[in-house]
Parts: sequence; structure tokens; C-alpha cells
Amino acid sequence: MNAATSIMRYYRFFQQRNARRVLDYGAGKLRNSLFLSGKGFNVFAADLPEQIGRMKEEPAASRLAGLIEATELEQTRLNVDLVISNFVFNIIPDGLEKQLYLRNTVRNLRRDGYLLVEVRCRQNLVPCGSGCTHYMKCNSCIKTYSHDELDRLVNPYGFRRICHYYRHRALAAVYQLVDDHG
Repeated sequence: MNAATSIMRYYRFFQQRNARRVLDYGAGKLRNSLFLSGKGFNVFAADLPEQIGRMKEEPAASRLAGLIEATELEQTRLNVDLVISNFVFNIIPDGLEKQLYLRNTVRNLRRDGYLLVEVRCRQNLVPCGSGCTHYMKCNSCIKTYSHDELDRLVNPYGFRRICHYYRHRALAAVYQLVDDHG
């Protein structure tokens, strides 16, 4: 299983910046964690308790720095250089869970550290606007983001976007923590 496109595209960028301690927050099947570990990164994988149970059965998980239940991130300060978030914002509901996710990200990321977010984006980059009477809830808009919408989500937590790109139906953005008031 290959790593996500955003990981393949940016891992050298993070290597060049000596961002070697990584939190894969929403690690799923460990594809990104194991890829980065194989490239010399020190990776912590975090996910829901039931997913952590499945990860523990994966022999290759022993190559990781640790497996962490997402609920534990409220008490940890890992001081990682990079948090990766692949399609997590498309899965977790709006509101309090996203706020908790972002607070935990800031709590465990060093100042000037990086956040790599990959999300599903709307087709054709057409904003959900006057033609949509469901306000971001229609099938073509629900749980999708533009880079501006992603900025509005993460900027209040002290992040500044460095770069972004669109590919097929995905958007990836690299942010840097410039103010850890989150």
C-alpha cells in the first residue's frame, strides 16, 4: 500500500527542514506512518481506540515510535515537528470534534512545526453558493473544502499556509504553526 499523494509529494520538503518527529493523527491503516518510518522519520500514530487495537495486530507497527489513542492527545505534549492529517476533516463531524482535533494538534506540535492536511475538495473548485439551497450540505459540497475554507478552519489555531495544491478530487496544504494560542 502506497502513502497518500501529499506524503509522497512533501516528505522530502520535511526532511530538508529536519522535521523528523511526526504525529500521524488519524493514522488509519498506517500507510503514511509506515512509509515515513521507512524514510527515517520518528512516527507516532494516533487514532480512535478501536483502530489502535487493529494497528497493534500489524507486525510493522513495531517500527513506529508509538501508538496513541486519540483521547490521550489531550494530556500529551509530544513536541513533534510535523502533524499529518489525511482526509480526517472529511470524516469527523463539524463543530466540537474538529475543534478538539485542532487543539490536540497544536498541543502536540512544536512552535514553528508543520501541519500537512489533505482533504477531499469539490469537483471543478466551484464554491457552494447561490445555486445551492442546502448551504454546504448538498452531495457535491458536503465535507469538502477549498484552500480558503481550510484556511478559515485552521488559521484561528495559529497556523499560516505555506503552500497548497489541487489534484483530481483532493486538496493538500502545508501550514506552519506561527502562534500556538489554539
